[in-house]
Amino acid sequence: MNPPTSLIKTPKQISAIRESGKYLNELLLLIREKAKVWIATIELEFIAEHFIQTHHLKGAFKHYNGFPANLCLSVNDCVVHGEPNEYILKTGDLLKIDAGLIYEKGYSDSAISVIIGGELANPLAYDLVSVNKNALESWISTIVPGQAMFPYGATVATLVEQAGYKVLKYLTGHGVGIDVHEKPYVFNRGHQDMRNQIYQPWMVLCFEPIIAVMSDDFYQKEGDEGMYTKHGDLGSQWEYMVLITQEGYEVLSGIREWE
Repeated sequence: MNPPTSLIKTPKQISAIRESGKYLNELLLLIREKAKVWIATIELEFIAEHFIQTHHLKGAFKHYNGFPANLCLSVNDCVVHGEPNEYILKTGDLLKIDAGLIYEKGYSDSAISVIIGGELANPLAYDLVSVNKNALESWISTIVPGQAMFPYGATVATLVEQAGYKVLKYLTGHGVGIDVHEKPYVFNRGHQDMRNQIYQPWMVLCFEPIIAVMSDDFYQKEGDEGMYTKHGDLGSQWEYMVLITQEGYEVLSGIREWE
């Protein structure tokens, strides 16, 4: 089954998306460096805004479906889509940093997880994030054109569950490049829709395992964009934006080294 034409990016579009991804990696590393004890998450948003303005970019998330900020900053049981606010980071917090940029109509999107104070400050969080990132890394290295997407989700779910954790079953990766979220949905489990989804050259996809210690579902609070783990447990997110090539793949954005 061939994907819709819009999922196959042109060389010009890929060039803009690749450049956007380079800037995004710079931004993620900057925010990771600044995410320390005693800093409020809104201050990290101000840093991101300054970076975006200085480099003459646009934030892909700001005003998207009404979201108020450039960064999604989600702490502990808030697993994704957390709004920057006056919350002051403390030792042991598990912070998810998710960001997207627009460069010459090329959209990028990637995320990382950071433990405030480092591994020893929260060993459970460190193990959770390690499993999250390793599940992502272990699969994308096998991507080849012509392959169905189904094994990605099935493999990620298996690796996460073997480690004793849970995949958030309704949160997915997605297509990206000329908008923030495009089809197809990239499920982090063995979803039937992915059996007919085939990797083809020049598709750009966000692979985004979102996992938790105990919860496989989330809930939202009234007036809050954040998504919270059902049982109040820690959640982790790691995301790469990947170009499918004629031979395999290229990671266009996403921090691949652990802290």
